[in-house]
Amino acid sequence: MCDCTRRDFLRLSVGTTAALASKFGFAWPEAAGSAKSVILLWMAGAPSQLDTWDPKPGAETGGPFRAIDTAARGVRICEHFARVARQMNRISLLRTVHSKDPNHDTARYLLHTAHRREPTADHPHVGSLIARELGRRAEGLPGCIAIGGDPIAGSGYLAPEFSPFLIEKIDRPLEDVERPPGVNRWRLEDRERLLQEQTRRFQETRRDPMVEHHREAYQRAFALMRSRHLRAFDLSDEDEKTRRAYGEAPFGRACLLARRLVEAGVRFVEVQLGDWDTHADNFNRTRKLIEILDPAFAALVGDLADRRLLDSTLVVCMGEFGRTPRINNAEGRDHFTRAWSVALAGGGIYGGRVVGETDDRGLETRKRPVSVDDLYATLFSCLGIDPQKEMVTERGRPIRILESGAPVRELLT
Repeated sequence: MCDCTRRDFLRLSVGTTAALASKFGFAWPEAAGSAKSVILLWMAGAPSQLDTWDPKPGAETGGPFRAIDTAARGVRICEHFARVARQMNRISLLRTVHSKDPNHDTARYLLHTAHRREPTADHPHVGSLIARELGRRAEGLPGCIAIGGDPIAGSGYLAPEFSPFLIEKIDRPLEDVERPPGVNRWRLEDRERLLQEQTRRFQETRRDPMVEHHREAYQRAFALMRSRHLRAFDLSDEDEKTRRAYGEAPFGRACLLARRLVEAGVRFVEVQLGDWDTHADNFNRTRKLIEILDPAFAALVGDLADRRLLDSTLVVCMGEFGRTPRINNAEGRDHFTRAWSVALAGGGIYGGRVVGETDDRGLETRKRPVSVDDLYATLFSCLGIDPQKEMVTERGRPIRILESGAPVRELLT
């Protein structure tokens, strides 16, 4: 007979179950995350980690930029991030992210889907997957929106309704859903009814799923035109001080729009800034790009915090890989995948922390390597999404949301 208390028995049972789960590859259940939305600041072309988040001043690989102190004790970043430095108590850094794909197109796919490109599966944009798993919050608005550039991936094996909604014109984001001159609300409704009737008749003779997808796409377009949340796209509602804080560049206005969209209930917003592909003239080009990124990133984090939205909004700033510590003959830096940086804030992430350490020249990881799968396991943990969940592709193939990886516990509350 076991000579133990009920508490001892429960402790033994939990420990045994955890050990078995680990042995057989099952994920131990996670508590639901605090994040409800994600804003991805996508640095297209891949920024140099040495000239942004992991400076090496004085090293032969360091370049001309100095490092400055920040609001987070012991955390130093590039001198041109003066405004972000004041928000670093809310931002944390992963300095040892690594991958094995130095090609722009395939690396962008990897960082947008958490999967390598393969011929047997079309993986969804991570924003599409998040919108699908967390459900709709803003009636009429898309769950995933991309601002300023190609979102790289679509809905993949998910339904077309989860495809990223692309906004290319920052100054007139909803130009394509505005009613034409002379078409009032009643005429638009008449046209909608006529379209529905024509589609119904066509479906009677064509049993093709594409016809239904086409009908659903028009339904979503009409729902967007009628949505009470359309005001989220109107930046003129913001006071001049707020608009000025984000900077004068289109990227800054796009970040302000992203804040308004998550405030309205959109699950995922991607805002793109490029071109960071600095094989030549790296330092001049990087400084100009940082001058655009610095006010926008800092204002976004501060604005979300002031509105008490930062705890529920995960902000991620990254590109597809890093840049070589070695400076080439054109004063540029080439592709580098061994150790690069990602900045994160909000959504359950502790601020003011640095995970991982590179050597004095930035060539190798000295402490705590972080894989792309680890990065996404962290994001999904913040969102309360089970990365072990199996989805089914259009060909009937079961596929996990994430093939491997473990959350970066040092960042999580």
